[in-house]
Order: sequence, then structure tokens, then C-alpha cells
Amino acid sequence: MFLQLKSISKGYGDPSKSNFRKVLEGLNLEVLTNQKIAIAGPSGSGKTTLLNLIGTLDQPDSGEIFFKGKKITGYSQEELANFRNRELGFVFQMHHLLPQCTLWENVLLPVLPVKKVVGKAEKEWAEHLLRKVGIWEQRNQKPSELSGGECQRTAVVRALINKPQLILADEPTGALDEQNAVNLAELLNHLSGDEGVSLIVVTHSSELASQMDQVYHLKNGILQ
Repeated sequence: MFLQLKSISKGYGDPSKSNFRKVLEGLNLEVLTNQKIAIAGPSGSGKTTLLNLIGTLDQPDSGEIFFKGKKITGYSQEELANFRNRELGFVFQMHHLLPQCTLWENVLLPVLPVKKVVGKAEKEWAEHLLRKVGIWEQRNQKPSELSGGECQRTAVVRALINKPQLILADEPTGALDEQNAVNLAELLNHLSGDEGVSLIVVTHSSELASQMDQVYHLKNGILQ
């Protein structure tokens, strides 16, 4: 099994007080290699919490998460950082590009924590991806000189630069107009298939969800 979540529970606040809020309870999920999954649900249902747990940006109160057969819950902070850098790519609703850096520099920045230096192979891979998503000609421009769709495509390339096996996308089309949202949905779908990565997307977009292999709905802390 590529990714497996077993009996995951997560809440916020003090469990002994009335303000404690249980978000996920006894949640299970299995993801296959190269599978594309959408997670839908109303605001506040815990979709982003679930994605953060999978991405090891947060830890569950109970339960276990396995990645390629290895239990990653319980990793040290250093092990978690290495895991995120090497195995995961993140795409958020806002692109979070560094405004002082060019598109080219933003894309290559995640290479440094992993390999310490950007080599020829990394530059060739970056060029391949930028050409594939249609923004190679804009590589020397800064985010303020790009459209919203171009910035979000840059963020997708940045997520793929270390050749992760899993992309986690949190409302990636949420800040885009309708046409750019459609374009990005198609891009994520095609890149996932072409580059052989699994994809988990949290989304309100029926257009994006319809392009995934499977759609889950998060309700009362459980995936349905």
C-alpha cells in the first residue's frame, strides 16, 4: 500500500474542557500508487486538517500513518523535514511564491535543502516542467509580473521539482477565475499521470474533483 491512514483522530483545544472540538475521528484511508483522489466537504469539516496530517505538518492525536509500508507517525522533527522535502510536494490555494525572486529562482529553491546545490540535472528538469506547463518564456519574471494562473502553475512546478511521489493540493483552484481554474485542474491531472505521482486534492471544485480517480466526502470526521 502506497499510503495508509489507520484510525486517525484529531481535535483542537483541551479535551477536558467544553471548548474541545473533535475534527477527525477513527478516519481510515488507503491510496494506491499513482492514484488521484479528491476530498470534498463543507468548510470546517476538517479537509485541510486531514491534508496537514498526511503532509506531516501536524500530528494526529491517535492513529497511525504509513507511507510505502513505513510508519511515519512518530518520526523525529528532522526525519519529518527530510520526508517532506524528498517525498511530498505541496500546492496551496495561494501560491506563496517569494516576491523578490524570479519564477526560475522560486522553482529551484526547494532543491537546496535536499541537494545543497542546484546542478545541471535539476535545471534540465525545471526547464522540462516549465515548458510543459507553458511558462518557460516567463522564467525571468517575478511574481508581480505574472498572472494568477501563471503563479499557480509556477507553484505546481515547484511542488514537482524534487520529483516527489505524492502531491498534496489544498484548494489549488480556489483563488483563480473560472478559466484558469479549469486549466489548472487539467494540468494537475495530466502531470500526475505523465510524471507518475499520486495526487490528493482538497477542493470545492466539481470540475477538479471530476478528473480524479476517486472522490471522498468528509462528514462528521469520517471519509465517505
